Amino acid sequence: MLEDARTNPESYRDVYEDMNRAGAFTGSFDSFIGGLPQALAHYYAEYKRRSKIELTKIDLRTQDTVSQGIGILCLSKPPNSIPMWSYYANHHRGVVLGLDIDKIGGPNVGPFDRVKYRKHRARVNPYLSPSCNAWRKQVVKTFFTKSYEWKHEQEYRRVFRLADLISPRPEKDQIKKYFVDLASDAIREIIFGCRVGCDLENRICYELQRREKTFAHIRLFRCIKHTSKFELKIVPITRQPNEYSATEAAAPGASSTASPTPCGCRP
Repeated sequence: MLEDARTNPESYRDVYEDMNRAGAFTGSFDSFIGGLPQALAHYYAEYKRRSKIELTKIDLRTQDTVSQGIGILCLSKPPNSIPMWSYYANHHRGVVLGLDIDKIGGPNVGPFDRVKYRKHRARVNPYLSPSCNAWRKQVVKTFFTKSYEWKHEQEYRRVFRLADLISPRPEKDQIKKYFVDLASDAIREIIFGCRVGCDLENRICYELQRREKTFAHIRLFRCIKHTSKFELKIVPITRQPNEYSATEAAAPGASSTASPTPCGCRP
C-alpha cells in the first residue's frame, strides 16, 4: 500500500474524491498523497490493535458457537484412573463402560482422534471460508486440543452433528440434552466402581440377565483398592443370577424390613 502511494498515486484518486465529497479530507490531492504514508502507518497499527482484540473475542466464543451444531463424545484410555472415577463416576459409586469405538454412531460419525494437550488454545482464523480445506483443518484442530492441565485424562474424542444424536424433549426450564445411540455390540465391558451401591449393581446385573442373548458378550469387572498403594486394580467378576428380583432391581433404595439383598455380581 505504501509503495503504491509512492509509485502510482493516481490509484488513490477515487479514495481522495470520496473522502473529499464526504468532508473527511478537504485539502488538495497532492497534500492527500503527501500525508498518505503517515496516515496508512497510523491507521494500520490501529487496525492491527483492534483486530487482535476482536480475534481474541471470537476465539473465546468459539466453543459456544461450535456447540450450537456439534456434539463430542469424550472417552478416556485408562480404566483405573482415580481422578477420572472421581470426576465422572460419582466418586467411584458409578460404572465405566468399555466401548468399541468402531461400532458407535452409525454412518454419520465425524472424526475420531486422540486429544492433544497444549498450553495455548488452537487459534481460529474467522476470515476463512467454511468451504475451504484450511477452515476444516482449523475446526478439527480445535475439537482435539485441550489444556495441558488435563493430560492425565488421556482423552479420545469422536465428533457428531447434533442432528444425528438422540435428543428427548426437555422438561420445563431444563437444558436440552443429546445422547449417542449405543448398539449392544458396542459395549464390550462394564466396570463397577469400588464404592458402587448394591442397588445400582443389582439393576445392571438384572438387566444383563433379563436380556442375556443381547448382552452375553459383555465382560464384567470391578475396581478394588490396592492394599498398599494409591492405585485401583481392575479384577474380573462373574454374574450370580437369581440373587435379586425384578422388583428389587426396579426399586433401588426402597426401605425394607427384610435382610439386605446381596449384590448380584461377585468377584
